[in-house]
Amino acid sequence: MMQMNGHTKRNGWKIKLALLAAAALLGATGCSVSKDSDTVKPDIQVVDDGSRNEEKVDQKELLQEFQSIVTSAEDATGIVSFLDANIEKADQATADSMLRSLHDYYDVHLEAAQNAFFTSNVQEVLLKEAWPLTEETALAIKDETVRTLVQNAYKGGYKLEAVEGSIYPVVDYSVQSHYGKYVSEQMNAYIGLMAAESDKAAAKDGGLVISWDELAARALLAEAFVAKYKDSPEREAVENEYVNKYMSMYINGLVNTPIYDTDSFKLLDEVKASYKKTIAEAPDSVTGRLVAQFLDVLAESGDQVIEVKDGEQAELQPIKQFREGLRAEAEKLLKQP
Repeated sequence: MMQMNGHTKRNGWKIKLALLAAAALLGATGCSVSKDSDTVKPDIQVVDDGSRNEEKVDQKELLQEFQSIVTSAEDATGIVSFLDANIEKADQATADSMLRSLHDYYDVHLEAAQNAFFTSNVQEVLLKEAWPLTEETALAIKDETVRTLVQNAYKGGYKLEAVEGSIYPVVDYSVQSHYGKYVSEQMNAYIGLMAAESDKAAAKDGGLVISWDELAARALLAEAFVAKYKDSPEREAVENEYVNKYMSMYINGLVNTPIYDTDSFKLLDEVKASYKKTIAEAPDSVTGRLVAQFLDVLAESGDQVIEVKDGEQAELQPIKQFREGLRAEAEKLLKQP
């Protein structure tokens, strides 16, 4: 394992962790992936311009009214409409609760919203339209039923994705940025993390569509959230994203983006370079420590990941053991101070 010593390295990681957390907080206001960089960058800062409604509103009644709308909603359009019209009346705790209810609604109803795009001739109509299909360009869809379906998706806080020849809605967390001045720091941070993924998914069609360094950056942002907001209701979900998504992809690779060369079965140079960069820049992070452990295992096999026996490919046993224990090791390290 690479030995990273010295007070400077430790303080350097603490500073980077603070910056990562800040990036996540600001990301809720329009988090995007720069075309010229592999880092997640905030576009706009959350600024409270003092425009919050001065009228005193009973917060319990406001939340009850909102919950009633959520419970009876046939789709997300009414929920988002109510939020847009009334969130300025909410205090921070109420605003957080309203956003959590919206997120819960998405979790439960996303599949139904997507299924609606696979009825009748919806796919046939959409696939004939110019891509990308936006809220503005959707106005030109001639089929009224399909046009209304798409417009309602956008009004409900979704956007359209094209994957494997199909078009369907996904939650667009970036549009929630305009709630930033009403919700708490930790809710802003959560929206920022989710927006980074909804703006540009890390993987599609079984392959990585961002760089290895960007994948590491997202892992570090998720880790920073877990470390900073230990009591957040979103902590468990973010930890799951960190362990089972970002770190899993970073260590295991994907079906169409393996971490090894498919001829030699050795670790790719670009992956190894990303691992070393992560260790150098965040040596005391859980991410950096896990990657360093993995490189130690790989060093024993000369960076060989796969072996071929009797014409069959199989992971080398030490690598298999490390991968199988990744979740448990990550969870253990995350619990440490």
